[in-house]
Amino acid sequence: MSAAENLAYDYQVGGSLPIDAPTYVLRQADTELYEALKAGDFCYVLNSRQMGKSSLRVRTMQRLSTEGVACAAIDLTAIGSQDITPNQWYAGIAYTLASSFNLLEDIDIGTWWCNREYLAPVQRLGEFIREVLLGSVSQNLVVFFDEIDSVLSLNFRVDDFFALIKACHNQRADSPEYRRLTFVLLGVATPSDLTRGTSSTPFNIGQAIELRGFRFDEVQPLVQGLKGKVSNPQAVLKALLTWTGGQPFLTQKLCKLVLKQAEDIGQISIFQILLNGGNPNAKITDWVEQLVRKQVIENWEANDEPEHLRTIRDRLCQYTAHNRTLKSEHRTRHLLKLYLQILQQGQAIANDSPEQIELRLSGLVVKHDGELKVYNPIYQAVFDRRWVHQALATLPQPIAFPKNIDERNITAEPETLSSLEAEIIYNHLLDCVQRESPTQLIERFHKLFIDGTSYPEVKILHALYRITGSKLAEQEFNYILYRCCHILVNRWQMPPQQDRAIAQLVNLFQHSSQPVIGRLRQLVQIFIESEEYHTLKRIVKVVEPPLPKRDTLAQLLGQYPYLYSPCLLSESSSTEHQQTIRQLQVEKQRQLELKLWQYATYLIQQTSSPAARVVQPVDNPTFLKNNELYLAFKQFAGKIEGSHTYRELAQDFLSRTCQTSSYLLFKEDLYKYLITSIEPEYGRHQFYERLYKHLQNTFPQFDSHKVNNVLLGQTCSQLFKFLVVESSQHPEHFVFIDLVSNLGHLKTTGLLLKIVLLSPQVNKPDLEKRLAILFNHYESKAIEEILDLVKSLDNLNVAFVVNFGAVDLSSLRKHFA
Repeated sequence: MSAAENLAYDYQVGGSLPIDAPTYVLRQADTELYEALKAGDFCYVLNSRQMGKSSLRVRTMQRLSTEGVACAAIDLTAIGSQDITPNQWYAGIAYTLASSFNLLEDIDIGTWWCNREYLAPVQRLGEFIREVLLGSVSQNLVVFFDEIDSVLSLNFRVDDFFALIKACHNQRADSPEYRRLTFVLLGVATPSDLTRGTSSTPFNIGQAIELRGFRFDEVQPLVQGLKGKVSNPQAVLKALLTWTGGQPFLTQKLCKLVLKQAEDIGQISIFQILLNGGNPNAKITDWVEQLVRKQVIENWEANDEPEHLRTIRDRLCQYTAHNRTLKSEHRTRHLLKLYLQILQQGQAIANDSPEQIELRLSGLVVKHDGELKVYNPIYQAVFDRRWVHQALATLPQPIAFPKNIDERNITAEPETLSSLEAEIIYNHLLDCVQRESPTQLIERFHKLFIDGTSYPEVKILHALYRITGSKLAEQEFNYILYRCCHILVNRWQMPPQQDRAIAQLVNLFQHSSQPVIGRLRQLVQIFIESEEYHTLKRIVKVVEPPLPKRDTLAQLLGQYPYLYSPCLLSESSSTEHQQTIRQLQVEKQRQLELKLWQYATYLIQQTSSPAARVVQPVDNPTFLKNNELYLAFKQFAGKIEGSHTYRELAQDFLSRTCQTSSYLLFKEDLYKYLITSIEPEYGRHQFYERLYKHLQNTFPQFDSHKVNNVLLGQTCSQLFKFLVVESSQHPEHFVFIDLVSNLGHLKTTGLLLKIVLLSPQVNKPDLEKRLAILFNHYESKAIEEILDLVKSLDNLNVAFVVNFGAVDLSSLRKHFA
């Protein structure tokens, strides 16, 4: 390429590249999307910003159009998301479709739409597609919905929109004309963000198109623009890709900066001086590093034009959807800590959790070969550990609850459109709870949230009316009322004598008269059926004294402190609620340890001499029989498998395998470590084979790597998925049932403890979460129906007390050794 030709060769930074842009880079996604749409498949391209989604759409539309496919692109941000009604939104889509396919001269879209007011907006759009679009356009049609994440800012849900897309696909079986129509969604969101759990999601019938960064073998169009400007353009671009990781926006920007540097120093090669000795490629690398640090990294906020790094920062630290901030403080803190972990360890095993996907959508990290890594050295230099710690320091810190705290200074979370009104109510209740008795407060709650009238403080009543009248009331009211309940609950849990008041508060919603105000009545009813209210009922089971006769598993939650966090807390739990539950957990754990210690002592006395049997009996704090509880203490406090405790076995295994040359060999050793707890008669039947196969299929991409703490923790997590339960979405637990039925609850617990002890800080909370899933699954069951599960939970209580408790059990260990 001549220098004259190169004058017109420009790198575009930001925005969609024109169809004829010489700097467009063809990637695998271009082929995948084109071929899928030619086959009539529904596709979606959901990725972080500035990865080239819109440019991919433009190129794909052009390619399809040249082959006779009619295409339309709908930028949903142009239709609007603020103060728009469902009717206007769906009508905007229909109008844009009519305009894109040149149908406005053939149909008065306004009249057509208004003549069908008897139909819901989504039904009208469906009729428009069937009657007008498919009836008027004879070609195959592809409709691209760009900026699909803008639907998250609407003040109404659009699940029906996604259901319509799926319905159009399903109608292909009965109506051949629908085979000519397909859709593409592009944006920065996850399928779960968009459909929010609806069963009508189209994503289970569609093809995800993964948009990766530029590879060196793909970027020859970018090399062309550097020819005649720099020496060795191939080496220059390779050095640039080292810094950008192939991120499209940054790669185009650095190419543009290189050209600008070349122009600033005239026609002399910018590397002429650097190449006067030494390794030319090393000189190029040094020069590129200097360019990147000076023009991009140093003073990055001022140099970030067009905006890119600030977009990543804001996505990570300020997430808004549905016109409101979602769990901002909790979510931001969680994502920052996850990112910090990746920075510290160099990678994290990818598990496609919502948190990991959200971090990937920020663009900051990328999934590669089963691992999450920082996308490129530029991001790692800008968003370094110092930046993360500064960002964490700006967040409100978790609130402790000493008795002299001034709770009026606590701010509400999350921030919403009703935050001001909610804050007024919160502060009012925080003031009342410090000076009124539980009886007075329950009466106050009844007047405000049940009667909805005649409340003595009119300002508070008006704030409630403004909340219930909000367009977002159904989304926000549950949280607001839940928070109001916890303002009382948090205070009452401090003096134990107020435990009964919590039950009275929770029962208030079911046993009092219905609210006078219809809208309030509706919202309170929604609250009664919510997970938040169900959690409050669980808290009652924890704080109230045990019933003389307990019939269902739900009534036993109080005796399993290790289940409190996963059963009583969620991502939306406020910081003060988290603190309260954890304080409650500490206190209940202390009580449990004392009861178990006392009963263990009693059992030892009972077995040591006949005379000891006249000692005053102590209540058994478990559902285990005396001989079962005795065996549990002997198993978990004494020696097993020869002359070692469980803790010693775990430490010995870790010391032996820390130098294992590969993850594959580590899994072989782990298999042997685990099966020593399995009776051969049971193991040889099927279990050995299934366990071995499970381990062999665990992260095979790392078989040649050395084991690190992250890989160890994730391997244990996969074992818990296999042995206990995968998730609340997939609650099947056949292996666990089989283990308990054949090995018994004692040895099954021992097997789980061996895994926990390999990395307690990571594995213990993981196991607790999975057991909470089983608890929630069976909580309405009669205890007698699930006695093996109850005894397994009791055995784990003993195992945890012995291995992680604060009570000195040295005297008991000597007896059981």
